[in-house]
Amino acid sequence: LQRLVKIYDELQFLSDKEPVTKGSLLIAKKCPEGVGAGGKLFQYTLDGRVLGVIHKHAIRRIYGDDGQEMLDLCYKNPAVAIPIVVNRLRQKDKEFRAAREVLNRKWKEISELNYYKSIDHRGLTWRATDKRATSTRVLVADIKDRAENDGHEGEAALSARLDKAKEEHGTFYEVTMIDAMTRQMNLKKLPKPTKTIFTPHLSLVYDQNSWAQQDAYRIISFALERSSMNPADKERCYKLWRDFIGPWFELSLSWMQSPAASFTPSPPQEGDTTDNGEDSADEEGSTSEENNIADGNFVKEEIMKPDATCEDSNYFSATSHIAYPPDTLVSTAFGEGKIVNYHEKDSEYEVSYPSGSQRVRPDAIFCTLSPVEPSLLTDQLRTNDNEVTDRADDHLIIGTQYLYLFFRLHQVLVRRLNIAKDISSRVCKNTELRRHIDRLTYEGDPNEGRIRYEAFLSLVYSLVETGTGLNEEPEGAKFEDRVRYLLGNDSYELATMDKLISHILKHLQHMANDETLQNMIEIYRRHKLAGSFKPSAFREEAALMSEGENMYAFQICNVSKIDQKILHFEYLGCIAEDIEDDEDAERDDNKRGLDDVAMEEAEQVSKRPRRGA
Repeated sequence: LQRLVKIYDELQFLSDKEPVTKGSLLIAKKCPEGVGAGGKLFQYTLDGRVLGVIHKHAIRRIYGDDGQEMLDLCYKNPAVAIPIVVNRLRQKDKEFRAAREVLNRKWKEISELNYYKSIDHRGLTWRATDKRATSTRVLVADIKDRAENDGHEGEAALSARLDKAKEEHGTFYEVTMIDAMTRQMNLKKLPKPTKTIFTPHLSLVYDQNSWAQQDAYRIISFALERSSMNPADKERCYKLWRDFIGPWFELSLSWMQSPAASFTPSPPQEGDTTDNGEDSADEEGSTSEENNIADGNFVKEEIMKPDATCEDSNYFSATSHIAYPPDTLVSTAFGEGKIVNYHEKDSEYEVSYPSGSQRVRPDAIFCTLSPVEPSLLTDQLRTNDNEVTDRADDHLIIGTQYLYLFFRLHQVLVRRLNIAKDISSRVCKNTELRRHIDRLTYEGDPNEGRIRYEAFLSLVYSLVETGTGLNEEPEGAKFEDRVRYLLGNDSYELATMDKLISHILKHLQHMANDETLQNMIEIYRRHKLAGSFKPSAFREEAALMSEGENMYAFQICNVSKIDQKILHFEYLGCIAEDIEDDEDAERDDNKRGLDDVAMEEAEQVSKRPRRGA
């Protein structure tokens, strides 16, 4: 437009002046006799080098199909065509500027979000990095490599990790990150494990253990309930949490069952009766169902509906209740106890607690507890072993590879929850970041960090609730954007929570169906019931139950004066071979002892004086 405006101004200047001089954008030619219009003796043509490709494309675009014709006229007769084109361009310029002002209001917010998103350089490669870091092959190879190097990372594994970091971050990481990547954990001020079993090969810390363990349990239990796992496996997983994982992380059974204690059934609505149409349809379909049953094809399950006319107003009907036998361990709203008797007349149980007996209704009993099975072998081995753990509150267990993988991924989940809470507190104080993230409350709210963290947990629950977080990638991408708008770019590690939870559920299901691990849990419960853990006795009994599998030792310790735990890992390998080697050595010793006794007896016989000599 500016180029044509300049030509237009020059045409206005030359309309009353002499022919153009050198340096003009127009070319003046003498008109043939009688051709000049308006008494003018010269005809102006436009220099072909004046308009570029962009100018020509703009003229063609505003004139549409007649664009090429207008271009030709601009060259042939610029004195007439250029003023028309200039006026048209000025009109379009005003329209485009007005439209741009309207669109800028929408584009400004989008451009700011896209600009902030473009700074997230870690989010581009984090999914691939996290997938590799949390895979079974990498986690198992890590502990085995450390076992070969006395608890330190091997040179080959360290160099491979540094090469991947260099590929991801560039060469500058050698100055800014190499110290953090090669730093070893200092255990001088932390509780150490039992020396007879542990080197240790690996140690992981649980920060802010009290609330982080509770949030991790809520997420895993919610995902377990919403998963497509069969009901039998779900029940085994809940039993595993109740008997082992909960006590291991010091989660009380009463807290884990607190949602059941606060459960209140919805009252039956008046007039909630079956529709006549449905009754008629059921009557019509009864004949076909009876024929199918007679043929042996299927049996339709009858759905029992609660009787609203029953005298009991509780959710559980007392008339059809099957009483638990006496001496059954149960978990109730008042704690753990043992059933003494069931009073059928009053529909109440008499439960014995450590503090005394109390009567409770059937709906106050949440579940039954499996008692700890006694073992003469455990008692004998504990009697012969005088060594105990250094601290009375330490927990010790020997388990299979599934337990090792679960602990590694569970620690990652707890660490990421700590990251989420830390970022939630930091972004509230960053004034420059506030315009790039969602605003949840008024500025200066002291509870903003807690609100952001709870909003993040809501996003995780919604991701699990939809069920797409375990299978579909697009929902995971939406979750990543929502977390970025909530917590900023530093939250890139939280983008793969869906994959992490699915891996934890998978290993939890394997643990629930692992018979060898169940035997180890029974040994753990017997030692816990005895009041102390004896490492040598535990290992000797675990070797008899391991069935030739590679075993791992775990010891969790409380860090004094702070809310922190440390979990020590030890790769034991196949400990059943150690018992066999000890038995073979004992047989050889016994055999050698018998041979020595026989040789001594033979020597004594040879030394006796013969009769008649």
